[in-house]
Amino acid sequence: MLMAIPLCGFSQQFTNGQWKGVIQYKAVEVPFNFSLKTTSDTTALVTIINAKEQIMIKNAVIKNDSIFIPMYVFDTYIKAKIEGNMMVGVWHKNYKPNADSKFTAAYNQPRFTKTSSKINSIKPTWEITFKQPNGQTSKAVGLFAQHGNQVTGSIATEVGDFRHFEGVTYDDSISISSFDGVHAFLMLGKYADGNWSGIFYYEDGYSEKWIGQYNEEFKLTNPFELITVTPSTHKPYYDILTAGGQYNAIDTDLLDGKVVIIQLMGTWCPNSLDQTQYLTNWYQQVNQKDIVLMAITYEPGNKEYSQKRIDSYSKLLNIPYPMYIGGSMSKGQAALAFPNMGKINAFPTLVLIDKQGYIRYINSYFNGPATGEYYLEFDREFKKRVDELLVEE
Repeated sequence: MLMAIPLCGFSQQFTNGQWKGVIQYKAVEVPFNFSLKTTSDTTALVTIINAKEQIMIKNAVIKNDSIFIPMYVFDTYIKAKIEGNMMVGVWHKNYKPNADSKFTAAYNQPRFTKTSSKINSIKPTWEITFKQPNGQTSKAVGLFAQHGNQVTGSIATEVGDFRHFEGVTYDDSISISSFDGVHAFLMLGKYADGNWSGIFYYEDGYSEKWIGQYNEEFKLTNPFELITVTPSTHKPYYDILTAGGQYNAIDTDLLDGKVVIIQLMGTWCPNSLDQTQYLTNWYQQVNQKDIVLMAITYEPGNKEYSQKRIDSYSKLLNIPYPMYIGGSMSKGQAALAFPNMGKINAFPTLVLIDKQGYIRYINSYFNGPATGEYYLEFDREFKKRVDELLVEE
């Protein structure tokens, strides 16, 4: 129901309900939906909607003719002027101050505009190949569901999933998008001669071509098998693990005889957020007596900035395990403390260490809740491997 709320000291009307937001890149517009509900004259609840995912932001601020929307736990925000049933402003990342994107919004508009009455039939599982501008390729699996002309689902790769998508299919085309406060993704494609092809827009100024075909048998490499470890051969270098913040910040005496789980992550990373929420729930349910869980973060800023990000992130998410600064946002730096790794493949990465202090398993990328069975498979395998380490002497 439409509700107009007068702003204190300003004649403009603020409209509650569902909106269509648009992140404007030079080449394309990336649409998403969100809802607004005023909670006072100066505050609002904003909920970003990507299919089943709803990201609730309870601390949006209204001032005069403007709204300020911090993007949940991420160090980004939207700031816009309200002009009746329209908004105009910017999407800003504090750690990328010169990379603003224009933001607009319109009240009560669909994510994608209907272009045809003919609906294309979408099958659930795709084998996708992405091609970078330099010619290098990478594989992904598309995991989709269709209801009428509406398409939802995710795209999983061997560096993590792209989380929740929502969009439409008409005639021979598909258009799906996702916005989580850090990424604004748009995937456009057409179907011809048994194959899909199109362009995937990652950010302003960067896109990749893609081709896809239906393939129920296609699977990604198990994230526990990308890097294999010979038991009793390598131990982490704890003295440099937290070198970006404080050397020897970890008291290794407290690790003796424990199963240690190290999460290599970043507070800027949505996949890390998904994994952090998983680990938080799991850790609160297990007997912690024989387990030590810690996060090492790699941030796009100096030590002072990184510590502020850790403090804010940990508080907002009620994280029950310690977080340490590992260094800058670098996969190479994240791998320095692990003698068996030349680099890590992705943030987040999990390292499982046995009671003797040796690296036993590495989970090289995370399949989050948007990936369905892939996420459930991670849950089963992670718990199985931790239980295996717990029963060892």
